[in-house]
Amino acid sequence: MAGFTSLDNRLNSMSALGKRFQTVLSKQMNPTAAAVANEWHTLFRGGGFPQADAIFDAGTNLLFQSLSDQFTNAGSLYHGGDVGANGDDYKILETAMACTAAATSVPCWLQLVDVLGFIRKTTVTTTTEQTVIWPYNDGTATGGGETITFSSSSGLLGTYTNDIQNLSKVRFRNSGGALPTGLVAGTDYYTIRVSATTCRFATSRTNAIAGTAIAFTDAGSGTNVIDVRLPRYSDGVGVDAMFFNPAATALGAGTPGLSLTYQNGAGTTARATPSSPSLPIGKTAASNSHILYTGATGAGKFGPVMPLQGADSGIRTIQGVRNNASYVSGTYTVALVKRLGEPIPLQVLGQAVPWRFDGGVRVYDGAAIYGILKSGVATPANSLIECALNFGWA
Repeated sequence: MAGFTSLDNRLNSMSALGKRFQTVLSKQMNPTAAAVANEWHTLFRGGGFPQADAIFDAGTNLLFQSLSDQFTNAGSLYHGGDVGANGDDYKILETAMACTAAATSVPCWLQLVDVLGFIRKTTVTTTTEQTVIWPYNDGTATGGGETITFSSSSGLLGTYTNDIQNLSKVRFRNSGGALPTGLVAGTDYYTIRVSATTCRFATSRTNAIAGTAIAFTDAGSGTNVIDVRLPRYSDGVGVDAMFFNPAATALGAGTPGLSLTYQNGAGTTARATPSSPSLPIGKTAASNSHILYTGATGAGKFGPVMPLQGADSGIRTIQGVRNNASYVSGTYTVALVKRLGEPIPLQVLGQAVPWRFDGGVRVYDGAAIYGILKSGVATPANSLIECALNFGWA
């Protein structure tokens, strides 16, 4: 792992050895409509650098899609490439400097997030809970996962039903026989996507990026099962969910209560969004980038992430998604995110705010880094925000 072991180690790594990287975010917030005070918006869709995403409003309805910084159409912030080979090494986000140039956009808060994956929901007129397509089982419960067949003649090509994204982290299980020779149950592998229903597999993230697949001479026997895991923070601890509009057009009319059924960080299934004092309530005709249940104070208005049941430490998987009243039209997306450090407060027009993340923030290889922003006042469309981020590693 590439964390610093001491202050001397940090200074030597970043100064003497040059193990540091700076990147700049320059984005237009609220790309199609002004924000109301106290609303949170994603910066995913705005123009600038990185480019606007073209991924969060694509893909099969209710299918979990894993995400990494290798996706060219995702629009995430490049942070210097991988430090290690296995996908579990990391950099430290040390400092930042941020400012905004629009007078009416301050005060505001900028929060950085790592988006681990997402679920797109197009069936917004359905008011009952809908089951998420997520082939997953952590080995503690029966069921889950997805049956997979292997063809050894094609270099261990796996065939299954639902689309699994490139570079997804997966594990395998078997009943009534044996996995193909060389595959080990409970071990992480990475996908090399061939088609919507076929993948090859690599022993490391680096090999998957390079297209270096595992090749075996047998296809296994019995029933083989593939489990898709979160690409980072796979135990779900510290992972949150947020609902937002990923499309250029506004959602239709409606103010539904929004809820999830999920598996928590301890592996307990059938956890649910608490309904007291209120479910998060989506804004009618929510605009492009709006995090749906944020805005003016009142019942059902919350911060950027969905509340969790009891003392749950995070979300490992999502089992179901519901809007309990129709949104009439449009789509929304449920993203699983890890917040990276505390929000950066901006209060004065054009004044750069230097920010040191207390103790540094771990940023894993493959992290898909984005910004989300809270407007303290009514904020016009296409207001500019800029932020420079400084990373180091040992």
